[in-house]
Amino acid sequence: MVVFRLSRDEYRVLKDACCARGARNISDFTRSALLGHLDFDRFAAIEQRICELQSVVTHLTQLLEGFVRPSPSPEPQATSEAPTANEGP
Repeated sequence: MVVFRLSRDEYRVLKDACCARGARNISDFTRSALLGHLDFDRFAAIEQRICELQSVVTHLTQLLEGFVRPSPSPEPQATSEAPTANEGP
């Protein structure tokens, strides 16, 4: 339920518009006028686009996290301590 106040002049204008359009009563007229201004298909399309964008952002975040994480450092290779032929005793 929605309730709102009108001045006397606003109520008169609303009542006159209601009669001019042949509405059963002010409540039906107001409901029809209000809902007629809402584009539910547009809202659904916007909601769908937001979901798609959230999915893209999640995917990009996962990709970026792969670049930011340090890669595991390679195992140090064992080196021989024995002198080579070029090295003297």
